[in-house]
Amino acid sequence: MTTPATTSLAAHDLTLGYAGAPVVDGLSLDLDGGITAIIGPNGCGKSTLLRGLGRLLKPRGGQVVLDGRDIARLPTKEVARRMAVLPQAPQAPEGLTVADLVARGRHPHQAWYRQWSPGDEKVVDAALARTDMLEFADRPLDELSGGQRQRVWISMALAQDTPLLLLDEPTTYLDLAHQVEVLELVRRLHEEDGRTIVMVLHDLNLAARYAGQLVAMRDGAVVARGGPEEVLTEERLDAVFGLAAKVITDPVNGTPLVIPLSGQDATKRQVPGRSPGS
Repeated sequence: MTTPATTSLAAHDLTLGYAGAPVVDGLSLDLDGGITAIIGPNGCGKSTLLRGLGRLLKPRGGQVVLDGRDIARLPTKEVARRMAVLPQAPQAPEGLTVADLVARGRHPHQAWYRQWSPGDEKVVDAALARTDMLEFADRPLDELSGGQRQRVWISMALAQDTPLLLLDEPTTYLDLAHQVEVLELVRRLHEEDGRTIVMVLHDLNLAARYAGQLVAMRDGAVVARGGPEEVLTEERLDAVFGLAAKVITDPVNGTPLVIPLSGQDATKRQVPGRSPGS
């Protein structure tokens, strides 16, 4: 596998939706290098935004720009060679083996005059080795655990050999140990390969631990963007999530640690004349 060059992705006045009112309306955002986690309450437009950025959802207005070019005007294979998208809860045909699924990541690099090659085989093996799944190459995907399947899907994205990865809730349905395992892999992909990674996450503490930049959304708009210490403040948690919380420094990682408060705890910390988190 080659080491990808850093790539940039941006939304300019982007409007996205399905039927009815837009889910994302007039959103602008620049994503340039590093690991970015998109956070926000359920239904705020996080996954819709990621689908729009990944050209899985056609904008109603505005544009997505990949390395300075309108993504809508780029050939599909060119986009797929620059950006891999892992949607939430991806599906595969029944009976497909691990190696067969990961091999699909090589499709953007093939053409009628260049079919499967020893080089493709090498890239697939390297992707499986990177996720510790090489020994499962001949196993049906259906026989694997949730954590193993997620690593296989990430292997397929790696086999695409792109400088940019978009991951929609890559830790969904995983226990805490497997969530950490997947996010440690994501961190290595950035630190060792220089990949730009954008992911939707629900767990705020894991987002703070693994992402250098957080983008907080509410009602289809970006309400905060910056480092974890800038975004995960008690006031902003109340404004974005309606959550009364205490934010302390993680004694292990030095990142913000969000401790939700019960109604009784919130009352105890309330200052007369002010609501919790104000």
